[in-house]
Amino acid sequence: MTDTLPSGSTLPLKHALDSLVDRGTITPEQRAAILAEVAEGAPSPAHALLPAAAGSMPEQARYRRPLSEILIEVGLYVGGALVIAAAFVLVAQNWQGMSLGMQITVLAVTAVVAAGSGVTVGHGASPGSARCRLAGVLFAGAAASAAGTTALLLGDSNDYTGVFAFAVALAVMVAAHLIAPSTITELGMFISSFAVLQSGLEMLRPESVDSDYIEMTTFDRYSPLAIVIFGALWASLVSRRLVHRELAVFAGMSVALISALSIIGPEETRTLGMVVMALLAATSFWGFLAQGYWPWLAAAIGSVTALVFWAVGGADRPALAILVAGLVMLGSSALGMLAARRRRDAITSGSSPPP
Repeated sequence: MTDTLPSGSTLPLKHALDSLVDRGTITPEQRAAILAEVAEGAPSPAHALLPAAAGSMPEQARYRRPLSEILIEVGLYVGGALVIAAAFVLVAQNWQGMSLGMQITVLAVTAVVAAGSGVTVGHGASPGSARCRLAGVLFAGAAASAAGTTALLLGDSNDYTGVFAFAVALAVMVAAHLIAPSTITELGMFISSFAVLQSGLEMLRPESVDSDYIEMTTFDRYSPLAIVIFGALWASLVSRRLVHRELAVFAGMSVALISALSIIGPEETRTLGMVVMALLAATSFWGFLAQGYWPWLAAAIGSVTALVFWAVGGADRPALAILVAGLVMLGSSALGMLAARRRRDAITSGSSPPP
């Protein structure tokens, strides 16, 4: 292997870097830094492909943002937030006195202006740069305004209002991610996708019978399963298409575990919940061994602990359940630490990560 990368197309380089990211040899941030360095025409040592933990990347080659650049970016965020807050307060003070047509016009104009500003700021910016993050904030405002416009146009009487409104917000955030990808756009896509799912579940919820007490229906017991599937798919599949994969795994597995707890808690669905927890634990351990991201390990430890807690007795024998769950958490944490160390040693030595 030569010390410099061949000139010409960087497509093979991108494929190689994507493969290294999928195997967990390098992080997505290192991939972006390498591509940026190659795009600027700077020399790219072959050993820069190895993670910094291996000691193979020279200290002077690591880019550190100057304090002035960070302060300017913070100033842009604060200034933009103050402008948006002032506009929100101004509109809120006169919102009730506006006609429906005026309300729709205000939100629609806000969405168009925010989206246009986002395109102007983010067009041509390097992925993940300050310009992309600022554009993501503008697009987030455009998504919220577009969702509000859609909701006003459809009205409260329409059963599909929530789904359509959040679907419009999702479409805006997907477009924003294509124009100026950043952490904000990835979070926006996740939140809007989750909102679409929640609105759809709420739309499918059967009408409750008037009574003096609230009774949990069959739909309420089993609908969290859809959220578990959504979170697991986001963490395992959608995250592969995103730059900040750790963030995507953390978001997906968080909602999956929280929803799984609502299934395993009630006695009527405990068996299903234990099966779901076992599947989440297996998926998380596999994800950590394959990718090495810490959210997978955290999800694996949490799901195993919850599974053991309810398998031992849960609410019926809380002291015993807590004791056994604590021991299992200690043991699984120790195993996770051992697996992480083996993986780090394998990467440092230049061999493939352990299967």
